[in-house]
Amino acid sequence: MIQKVTLTPKGLVFPVVTTLDSKYLPEYKERIKSFDERARESLDVFTDRKGEIARSNCFAPLVLREFLPKNSRLATMTDIGRVTEIEPEVFNGVFVDTGLVLRTPGDSYKENNLPAKNLAEQLKHRSITLGTPKVIYFDALNLDENQDSAYGLTYRLNERAEFGKNIIDAPELTSDFMFKTMNEKGIPVQDSKGNRQLYTRRDGLSRFSLYWYSYLESRRSNLADSNDYGRVVVVEENKEQEKK
Repeated sequence: MIQKVTLTPKGLVFPVVTTLDSKYLPEYKERIKSFDERARESLDVFTDRKGEIARSNCFAPLVLREFLPKNSRLATMTDIGRVTEIEPEVFNGVFVDTGLVLRTPGDSYKENNLPAKNLAEQLKHRSITLGTPKVIYFDALNLDENQDSAYGLTYRLNERAEFGKNIIDAPELTSDFMFKTMNEKGIPVQDSKGNRQLYTRRDGLSRFSLYWYSYLESRRSNLADSNDYGRVVVVEENKEQEKK
């Protein structure tokens, strides 16, 4: 009788989630010189902190991704949620931006009024209504320079933008609540016995971020603000090497 052997399918992909190496900074710094002054203020945030890229906001990662290897992409909250289930404390003390939350076609925070209106019009053009909040992951977005924007930049839905994939209906993001886990789309699952907090706001455009002790932040209005605790997290999708 032969020994039992478990066959592992060839070509399996084992994603690796990691913060981004600072080796990409020189190319990034050179790239943003092509933007005008106001846009550069929103983009020139990254620093080198012990060999990794520190600081982040909701504009800079969209330019930085131009320099990522083909097998790498910016992490979504779905990826982040899976990591925190495996290692609950891995992101303690940092924040990670993954995209935006759009609630209304306009914003009481005046700096976001133009970007919110622009995105709402683009969603409407794609027959996506704002009856409930929408999470828009970075993968669905490109940047346009816009002198009328307080940030010098606005967002444009790109050819990868797809409702249900990187544009997510999120009716849960209407009030604060406690949670423990996230669902397969990166949305927290309400749990009164959970030890993590979701924070929301009522209108406009906000960041969609994991923050500090793995709570979920969807109320931060300033899209360009940054500090040394920010990190850019990427997913590297490496295929299993075939055994020889």
